[in-house]
Amino acid sequence: MLSPGARQSLMSYERPCSGREDCEPPLACFFNARSMWTYCTDSRCMTDEHCTEDMVCRTMETVKGGPRLRQCTLVGVRKEGEPCLDMSDSREASCERGLMCQNYRCGRPCRMDEPGSCPEGFFCREGLDGPSCLPTCEGRACPEGQHCIRPDLDEGVSVCAQVYGQNCQETPCPDGQKCSMWNVYDHPREAWGTCLIRCGEEHSPACPEGFICRMKYCRKSCDPAVPNDCGLHYKCHRYSEEYAWTCQPDM
Repeated sequence: MLSPGARQSLMSYERPCSGREDCEPPLACFFNARSMWTYCTDSRCMTDEHCTEDMVCRTMETVKGGPRLRQCTLVGVRKEGEPCLDMSDSREASCERGLMCQNYRCGRPCRMDEPGSCPEGFFCREGLDGPSCLPTCEGRACPEGQHCIRPDLDEGVSVCAQVYGQNCQETPCPDGQKCSMWNVYDHPREAWGTCLIRCGEEHSPACPEGFICRMKYCRKSCDPAVPNDCGLHYKCHRYSEEYAWTCQPDM
């Protein structure tokens, strides 16, 4: 953590960047998910005492494997085992005090050599700020109407959730398609599953009729004027006027 004077002496400080080569040492190229801005910076804290009362100090990855930084992150309302974002502008996406957001899940600190340091239904895994407890439902019965699913992004994590769309983890996708299972912080006990077809790359096939290529996968096109065009628990949505209307989870 540099002094204010040392920061101002570096020409690349708080300048936009695309990788560590754009930043003078010891600065790193950091994507700030709160501001949606990628820039050269250093650690802004070392302990919680360097942050305001409603924040805690956490370790963050930087662009293209650059040096890790310490940043102040919000204390929020998400409980143990629930999905979270480690650098959010919303308390709704941030963990309660005393929990760490690692692998997109809130968990209490634990000891790798003490399995009993996590409650039942959790396991201990090393993270950027030390080990924390992550949820698992493998080998356990879920409540009626829910299934044990492995959400996208949450490697090794499994949770009980009601599945909308295709439960492609129980019924595998056809060859050449990818199973996507989304479970997000404001719907911790719900998940949206679908089989995705890759597109937009050399040698990749065209999307089937009724689908369009967006973000490297074929998405079902829809008409917002047609009621329930996407089916139950899905909505017809576009991110801006530049994009076509496609079916997205109704989160």
